[in-house]
Amino acid sequence: MEFTNIQKLENLLLVAVPRDLMDDEVIQLRREVLQAIRKYGSQMVLLDFSKVDICDSFFGRFIYSTSKMVELMGAQVIISGLQDVVIETMVELGMTLPNVDAVLDLDDALALSRSLSRRQNGVAPDEEMLLESAVAAEEE
Repeated sequence: MEFTNIQKLENLLLVAVPRDLMDDEVIQLRREVLQAIRKYGSQMVLLDFSKVDICDSFFGRFIYSTSKMVELMGAQVIISGLQDVVIETMVELGMTLPNVDAVLDLDDALALSRSLSRRQNGVAPDEEMLLESAVAAEEE
């Protein structure tokens, strides 16, 4: 099974995690994420879990292991859309993600990825604020 939920956006790899994955599909998705990082040279991976509303220990380990594997490939991880029950399960299992940025939704994740990308490219924080102000003014 090949997942169409993996998209390349600039230097970001967006992974929309499907709601009901079987154990073998979880493993396949993780492999495809790692292959896509290598194929596109992605510097950031956004794992969006907004469709996932249940979490067992296997799926919790998927989140943890995928994040660690992405880090080992040199990419930064952003997680968005974790539901309350998923967070509760991960905490109960003692899983922490110290090098992972977690945000509430895709809008916050995309804003964070742009900010991180600008920092990686040497844009100073005050220049970043000026850029954001200019973008906001253009949108109005």
